[in-house]
Amino acid sequence: MIFGLAIRRFDWIMVAAVLLLLAIGERAVRTSTVADVAGDPGFFVRRHLIYLAMGVTLGAVAAFVDPRIYRRLFWIIYCASLALLVIVLGFSAARGSQRWIPLPFFTLQPSELSKATMIVCLSIIVADAVRRGTRGWRLLLRASILMGPPFGLVFIQPDLGTSLVYIFFTLTILVVAGLQGRYVAILGTAAGLLVILVLGVLPSIGLPLLRPYQTERITAFLDPEGGSPAAYQAQQAKIAIGSGGMGGRGAGISQTAGSFLPEHHTDFVFAVVGENRGFIGSAIVMLLYLLVLWRIGRIISRARVLEESFMAAGVFGLVMTQVTINVGMTLGIAPTTGIPLPFMTYGGSNTLTNLAAIGLALAIGARSVVDETPDATWQERPRRTFADPLEAPVDPI
Repeated sequence: MIFGLAIRRFDWIMVAAVLLLLAIGERAVRTSTVADVAGDPGFFVRRHLIYLAMGVTLGAVAAFVDPRIYRRLFWIIYCASLALLVIVLGFSAARGSQRWIPLPFFTLQPSELSKATMIVCLSIIVADAVRRGTRGWRLLLRASILMGPPFGLVFIQPDLGTSLVYIFFTLTILVVAGLQGRYVAILGTAAGLLVILVLGVLPSIGLPLLRPYQTERITAFLDPEGGSPAAYQAQQAKIAIGSGGMGGRGAGISQTAGSFLPEHHTDFVFAVVGENRGFIGSAIVMLLYLLVLWRIGRIISRARVLEESFMAAGVFGLVMTQVTINVGMTLGIAPTTGIPLPFMTYGGSNTLTNLAAIGLALAIGARSVVDETPDATWQERPRRTFADPLEAPVDPI
């Protein structure tokens, strides 16, 4: 009975948009990796299909789980996420970063999975704070205490791109929670000063925080003609997209299917779409992302309780930030950061995380309030007594 009701109330428009993005991504991975492994053109696409199957399964499970249960599991979720972020630091570095835990079939990236778990934990804390009338700096302080440890552990891996994603989905949740514009402006100013400190002041006194490859990425963005590997990658991505024209060149040996563009199936998969499908194909992809974001946005205002509204806001911020930064770096208007393109980039951890996040949004939407009285705003709906023990407030911070 409950199972059938949940299926009927799923946002099937969002499901269809995500499935189309998965299909386009699978095709891009397939066409761009045919020559990557000699004698085995399907090496990467077979693994990608396994990741997709795992991700869709995890997303489906998340869609049928009542989000209220996460309140009871708050400490387990939070501590397990921190434990994985600590454990990964003990493994050998790959490409200058300690981000992956090797498993029998694939490598696990805890910083990716923690995106979804931290959205859940932060939403619970912020919802309880809002119910108690906490506003302004006190609300910001509570969020900072919760997000400080995972942010710091991700930053020292180092993984600057994922650190930025944490910041942006945190801000999205806080803005939806009612954080005033002046505090957002102050946070923006503080972030700018931090960038100046990390990039300018500390290196000048012999205390660099960034690894050489991270500095190279920023330098390549500021000086694209400098000849560094990062600059070469960005230039080849723009060449690939430009060569696609209006309708695309189709699949085959080209900029993205050969050795011209490194990371064509991971960080720069959007360049594959641009070359193969042209402006029309790229526009369709961006419209599908806008459709997904629109459907998630509708869920924010319809959720039955505050924490679920904030969870949906966190998913919105997660998807929007990743798409904006990834497409921006592919087009050369943002530094290369290694942030994956949701639902399309090759890889296990990011696929699992993004599809689990969509499953969470579907679960919230399927249980949304649709028959509320006309004068009840979404801010007022959740202010009820906690008759259900699953909704009893937690105060870990």
